[in-house]
Amino acid sequence: MEIIQEGYWTIAAQKHLKAFTQDSSNLDEYDNIDISGKAGRFLGAIRGNGKIENTRKLEKIANTIGIKPRELHKIILPELEQSSEGRVELIKNSVDDITGIAEYLFTNQDVIKVAGDVFEQLNPSNIERITLQTMENTRRIPLFQSELCNELSKQGYLERDINFSLSLQRQFKLIQLLSKLSQYDPIVSNEYIWGENHEKIAYALTKVSIDDKQSLKDTISLIQSYQGIPTEELKNQKSGLLLLAKKIGMINPVSIISGRGIEKEFSFTADISNNCIDYDIMDDVKVLLASIRFGERYTEHSTIQDPIRFLEVLINSDSVGPHSANMTDYILLEKKGILKVINQTKTKWSYYYNDTYTKSGPCLKLIKKDVAEKALEIIKSPEYSIHKELLREPAILIDTGDYRNAEENRIHMAELPEPIKEASEMITKILRDEVI
Repeated sequence: MEIIQEGYWTIAAQKHLKAFTQDSSNLDEYDNIDISGKAGRFLGAIRGNGKIENTRKLEKIANTIGIKPRELHKIILPELEQSSEGRVELIKNSVDDITGIAEYLFTNQDVIKVAGDVFEQLNPSNIERITLQTMENTRRIPLFQSELCNELSKQGYLERDINFSLSLQRQFKLIQLLSKLSQYDPIVSNEYIWGENHEKIAYALTKVSIDDKQSLKDTISLIQSYQGIPTEELKNQKSGLLLLAKKIGMINPVSIISGRGIEKEFSFTADISNNCIDYDIMDDVKVLLASIRFGERYTEHSTIQDPIRFLEVLINSDSVGPHSANMTDYILLEKKGILKVINQTKTKWSYYYNDTYTKSGPCLKLIKKDVAEKALEIIKSPEYSIHKELLREPAILIDTGDYRNAEENRIHMAELPEPIKEASEMITKILRDEVI
């Protein structure tokens, strides 16, 4: 397996495994997958900043991924520096304490490769290697267990290791086995293709009527033309077919959760990216598009009317603003490291007074230009339907502070406690370097 494929699947597996408590039996067998996946997700969150010399900010970003401060300083950061071939450098003080980080990563592909490098540096077990190879082999289509085991055996893995790895993957729901169709040779499917209810779906695929297949095809076509469409706007579609499409990975739902208690789900198709290795393994593009959709429909003060124009301005300008809404409307995108809020003073032209004037306030500065460019590429495609009204103000995402990715939606993670307002405000201040 290539390094970049290993990086992809360590990140994907860690996103899935984080739903299980740390004292889950046998979770220790996936220690290296957990570390490298966390390292990749952490890099994905800070990529584009160049240099961060605020340890509290680093710790808060790491915490959103499930990395505690000691784990960050003692394990994640040293492993990243050692495995990144100079693309990640740690900043230290005179007593060798880590005080910051400098990164030279330009795309998500760079991040995924570093995650793969970390995985290799950790000297993973054959059990972990078999797990990643199984996920890769069953990515496109489920396989009979005999076929999968034969492929793994040809790569030199022992039968006992293969069987133990498959049992662990079943335990943590990375794969599912369907044995009713063949008791002696069950079908092995990948969660990313089939999901948790794969047994019902496997039967459904063979029994869906011609009319329902056409309805499902029409639904997928609609989402392809409007990536990030609110799932509730698909209400004319049969709920069973929507569940089927979600579980087999034809539809990837992303939930945006606001601090006001509003949760809305947005639907994307699996082919949002044409790359063999999913460009959006960090969920950045999906979150950006879902955030725009949330802002268009569900916020009290949203003024974004033309997402194309908004993204073009964000990409091509040094910053967007000043605008008071920027202080509150982009918290989720700040947490994801897609953009940051900075205070600037700009000179503007007044058509009323026919003269220039200065204005100060919060502005949006894009950090991950490639994410915005990918989102723009998607919504500018000829097949993509979108509103054409003019952009009035660059404000979206009023009070949206969290999201839930497709993997978490699929395995029905328990609800998190309601966010504490004071704590959320403190985290936001740290992300903006307002608290040292």
